[in-house]
Amino acid sequence: MNTADIIERRRTVRIRRSALLKSHLDFIDRPAIKIAENLDEHQQAFRLVYQEYVKSGYIPNPKPNGEIFSIFNLFPETAVFIVKSYQTVISTLSQFYDSKSFGLPMDSLYHEELSELRKKGRRIAEIGALATQGDYRWQNLFMYLCQIMYWFARYQRVNDLCITVNPKHVRFYKTIFLFEEFGPEKEYPKVAAPAVLLRLNLDTVESELKEVYSESNFDCNLYHYFHRMNGHKLEDYSEALINKGAITVHDKPRLGESAAQDLILADRSVLYGLTPDQQKYIHSLYPNIQF
Repeated sequence: MNTADIIERRRTVRIRRSALLKSHLDFIDRPAIKIAENLDEHQQAFRLVYQEYVKSGYIPNPKPNGEIFSIFNLFPETAVFIVKSYQTVISTLSQFYDSKSFGLPMDSLYHEELSELRKKGRRIAEIGALATQGDYRWQNLFMYLCQIMYWFARYQRVNDLCITVNPKHVRFYKTIFLFEEFGPEKEYPKVAAPAVLLRLNLDTVESELKEVYSESNFDCNLYHYFHRMNGHKLEDYSEALINKGAITVHDKPRLGESAAQDLILADRSVLYGLTPDQQKYIHSLYPNIQF
């Protein structure tokens, strides 16, 4: 990272810092920040993504079930992070993990770029399905989700976090979160909009955050926000959260077979085009799924 980049990022941070981390939960009824654990929480998240994407013009073909989910949501490692106001999901983002059988959702656009990381033996996770209910959009709930997602990715020994974003959001992710452009702009048919591939190297981001935010006050210091909690290091804090059950790690699907069947019945297109190996894996998770 050269001096000019650091100066530009610090300048932008100073402009945004008055609002960046001002996200209070006082206005939310019995707030909860967690990973979705049951069918209702998952479906609320899927509906929220659909509703907000429709409003933004990202859904070229309306879906009768009013939900956005994919085959990746049936996997044990996939985490759907949510913010709830009592029983209502008001903000969400998802994290998908790379696998030999399925790859990642973004492989449909950026398989070549991701393959370069895989050749180096790097563990990749994709961030996607970001949405916040309109009434809460300016409350920075996204920052809470980013924080718990980041802790989870580090605990899972992820090397690279990747995301596809609309070109108009590229500067924000690069300047604030230190993502780097990793793939050219392409048209993304699923959301009827252009996309750019961004990558965050988790092996180096701690030192980069510390360097960029070294002159920032605590309220907007993302190095402290992601790496220091009440004086404890990230690794100690995320371990404690997992031990207390606030973050759950699964080797079996979070959704039971009945819940998975309900999702698939609502949109059987998630099963279309699976290879025999992929079908075999889905059967290992849900023995009664019919293709």
